[in-house]
Amino acid sequence: MSSKLQLTTLAVLVSAALPAQAALYKVVEVAPGVSGNEVYGTAIQPGATTDSKGCFVDDCAEGASYKLAGETRNRPDGFSYREEVPFAMDNSFAYIEDDYDGFEDYCFYQLGYATCEYWASDRWSSWYNETYSSNTPNSLAFIEGTAVLPTDAKNTVINSLNSSGSAIGNYSTATVRNTPINGDITGWKQGRQWATNGTYSVGSVSSRTGTGGERYYYFSKPAVWNGTTLNAVKWAYNDQQDGDYYAQGSMRDLYVDGTTFYGVGYNNYKDQHMNATIFKGTTTDLTNLNSVQINNAQVDISGDNIHSNSVATNINKNLVVVGQAKRSGGYPKNGAASNRLFIVPDASASSINASFFYGGIFFDGAGGEMGGINNYNEIVGRIDSENHREYDGKQRRQRAFIYPYGVTPKVTVPAEVTAINDRKAIFKNKAWLLDDLTNGGSESSNNNQYRIYDASDINDAGVISATAVKCSGGYDSTSHNAYCGDGNGTEKVVAVKLVPIAGSDASAIEPRSYDSTATERKGAGLGFGALTILGLFGFMRKRIK
Repeated sequence: MSSKLQLTTLAVLVSAALPAQAALYKVVEVAPGVSGNEVYGTAIQPGATTDSKGCFVDDCAEGASYKLAGETRNRPDGFSYREEVPFAMDNSFAYIEDDYDGFEDYCFYQLGYATCEYWASDRWSSWYNETYSSNTPNSLAFIEGTAVLPTDAKNTVINSLNSSGSAIGNYSTATVRNTPINGDITGWKQGRQWATNGTYSVGSVSSRTGTGGERYYYFSKPAVWNGTTLNAVKWAYNDQQDGDYYAQGSMRDLYVDGTTFYGVGYNNYKDQHMNATIFKGTTTDLTNLNSVQINNAQVDISGDNIHSNSVATNINKNLVVVGQAKRSGGYPKNGAASNRLFIVPDASASSINASFFYGGIFFDGAGGEMGGINNYNEIVGRIDSENHREYDGKQRRQRAFIYPYGVTPKVTVPAEVTAINDRKAIFKNKAWLLDDLTNGGSESSNNNQYRIYDASDINDAGVISATAVKCSGGYDSTSHNAYCGDGNGTEKVVAVKLVPIAGSDASAIEPRSYDSTATERKGAGLGFGALTILGLFGFMRKRIK
């Protein structure tokens, strides 16, 4: 699909003029082993190295010890194959009941783009295929080039990998939209799994009420599997249906300390609000875990629905919790109804409050998507790299980031404090767009073929699963907004690992520049991928309807 382009004379001259920098990461493209126009990295195998600085000290070469999981796409999801309800907020299923008009209404009321006809058309055609037409597969999953193809699977997604490199996720068939790749859902219509620690796995289970199409009117509960035993966790507000709204809950990650269980996700609260939640309890009574709402991220703040929904996405052994809260379309800020990223430093604290990312690359009103956090409190995801108005305008371009958060309340062991501080120092103690950390040195020519769009996961060795836009042979310069083939080259979307380069430290960082003339992408291979790519995995991208 992509033509092989050689570096232009300009690119060669620019590269030659740069100082000899080592960069921090090598970009390693991963072949999917399955067909698809575009390829996305979704998870990395857990693992560490013998040195606490991970692959920055121990040479991990191309990261072969840590498998990457990914998925392909030929078109956008109608709505995310991962979510319990459409657009992660439509727990009345009203938007998708209205077919194309509903998709356009969602875009208009909750995103505010001036391009909603285009946005809706792409997604409606995909939903039409899945619901009313041939239901041809769109999402094919893989692990390091090997297909993950459950029996009769139509669309498969991988949310995480376990320590042995096996997939945690779900798939659809011709009759069931979601069932776990591994996990019993007896007595329920649907199920999803997000994470495991080897003993316990977490996700959600759903059942259906009312009449109509088989893809509508589901309620869901957070779920914990103890081995193969399913435990459906109670709602924070026990009201299965309130008018046209159905209760929803989901658990996205977990940490177990002895018999103390911590889970994170969202649960159902009064008025059927879907609010970011920390689940706390004991492993002896998993169905009755307590739900602790994460304040500042909830839907209703002082009587106004500031957010349409929120979710805690990850927790680590230090009990640091990260997540995101989608601003309601009725309450945009700085020109966008953004998906705001937040952190909770201690899940065991008596008062749980979200602090939203701010400062540096996280400008006021920036939106993004949370990827993950490792046990060194290094956070990855994606964030707006442009700050123009989205409301009555176009979507902002996004790029992947890493944020070394640093020492938190539960980190008290001196060696662990030192290790986290040493890792943070590699990044000059601040957050970066990952493109700035792949620039320069012996890897410059290879790395300059890629601009990193999304970082979905990070392990303790520091290896990151990511998605990049690729210009084969290299972009015309090393700048952030460089052309591919003078604006006429073909770009494609690929899955990549970012592997730390042994021996690199803060002195290797050489941030990319910006060309004075803004790049207008003209490559025929972009499609919906590179220009509106943020809508594809934008699980939480949500004017009130």
